[in-house]
Amino acid sequence: MVKPDIHTLAHHLKQERLYVASEKQLIQKLNSDVLKTSERLCRAAWIAKQQRINLDRLILTSAEASPAECCQHAKMLEDTQFVDGYKTLGFQETIYGEFLARMRENPRLVASCLVAGERLNQEHTQGVIHTVFTSLYGNCIMQEDESYLLQVLRYLVEFELKENDNPRRLLRRGTCAFSILFKLFSEGLYSAKLFLTATLHEPIMQLLVEDEDHLETDPAKVTERLTPAQQERFGEKGSDGYKQRVQAAVEANEAKLVALVNKFIGYLKQNTYCFPHSLRWIVSQMYKTLSCVERLEVGEVRTMCTDLLLTCFICPAIVNPEQYGIISDAPINEVARFNLMQVGQLLQQLAMADADADPRRKSSLSKFDKSCVAAFLDVVIGGRAVETPPMSSMNLLEGLSRTAVYISHNQLLVLVDFVRSVMAGDHLREEEHMALETLLANVPQSRTVKSNSLELTPSNTPQLSPATTPANKKNRLPIGQHLAAITSWDPTTTSLSAHIPLVTPFGG
Repeated sequence: MVKPDIHTLAHHLKQERLYVASEKQLIQKLNSDVLKTSERLCRAAWIAKQQRINLDRLILTSAEASPAECCQHAKMLEDTQFVDGYKTLGFQETIYGEFLARMRENPRLVASCLVAGERLNQEHTQGVIHTVFTSLYGNCIMQEDESYLLQVLRYLVEFELKENDNPRRLLRRGTCAFSILFKLFSEGLYSAKLFLTATLHEPIMQLLVEDEDHLETDPAKVTERLTPAQQERFGEKGSDGYKQRVQAAVEANEAKLVALVNKFIGYLKQNTYCFPHSLRWIVSQMYKTLSCVERLEVGEVRTMCTDLLLTCFICPAIVNPEQYGIISDAPINEVARFNLMQVGQLLQQLAMADADADPRRKSSLSKFDKSCVAAFLDVVIGGRAVETPPMSSMNLLEGLSRTAVYISHNQLLVLVDFVRSVMAGDHLREEEHMALETLLANVPQSRTVKSNSLELTPSNTPQLSPATTPANKKNRLPIGQHLAAITSWDPTTTSLSAHIPLVTPFGG
């Protein structure tokens, strides 16, 4: 009896060993697949955001970027090849990796450097802000990066907005570090896309279907877009009949716009339940911080919060719904685009104090309940403000830790030079100055940088700089272990040249 039992036991143990070995191999394969997929995700996100910055530069600052130049850069981004950073940096990749890791883990210092750079009028500040988002915080794909960036935004409220004499004007310009980072963050936030789609898809589709006329409310422009035959129906220009018909057209357009805007506001209120927690947190922090400033009235702070949400988040999606994925199958013609802009402008005017509102829209604004937008803000900033940034409720990458920085060689050099110039200035606190000195102690002096790190010029092609996992997170799965090297166009030789990228270990 004993012998068969031993044979049976040996057989079962052998089967169990084979099973365990098979499961281990499967887990290793799954881990490898996760790493490869996450690496592809990080690379695709890096290229996509660079393409978006390229597109925005063409649309918003076309005087500085010609269509040919932006198309050339877009093609280069499509052909981007990523390589390990050590091939460019050599043994210095560890030094740069340590520098990037310590910067990433210190949101207060990052915010202080950005504000100091703006006060020093550093020419590369805007490019560095883009690099901070796309490279240092990896487009906020990882939960940890999102948490760090939210803290950077909170410190920017404290150091930039709170200290400014006219923070509202600063926000409305949209060129300060806080505005740029908020826009970059909200554009890429998955929960923000869900909210915008749930809120705006239906009213935008209704606008596209229902109206074929320009909803112009300026009497001087009502007949400008009409055909000669349509203009004849208004009678002789300047006559009493002409003025009456123009006024009737303006009133009819105002009525249609008021109905449309009320529809948009209704959907905003209806979908506040899915408003992104991270955006709710930063707006609440902004309200809480600025409400403590004596020179600012609470009403003015509320207006600034509403302005931020509408100008930097909701209205851009109304005007360009295709870019935000809200509408993908319906063409938007010139008439529809104009009407969408009218809706966006009216929403922004509703957020303003009466003294700041456009007098030309006084008639339209008088038809609204002034508390309609305020009710939306109350929901957003309501509740107890907590100090810690919220964790994303839909993070499918939980358990992964990013171990690579995707950054071009030129961006890295510009970032280091920027930090050095900030340290040389007198806009940092003593402890921040000392922290930068420690960070830069071993970082080599970089070569002269020819252009802005994110200027979309042919000489700037992407590269990456990876970093190792911090010691206390070695048990997490690593992401993006390769740095990006890009094929770039060298304008001095008008020929293609390969730029080899950097790989820098994070932490130690």
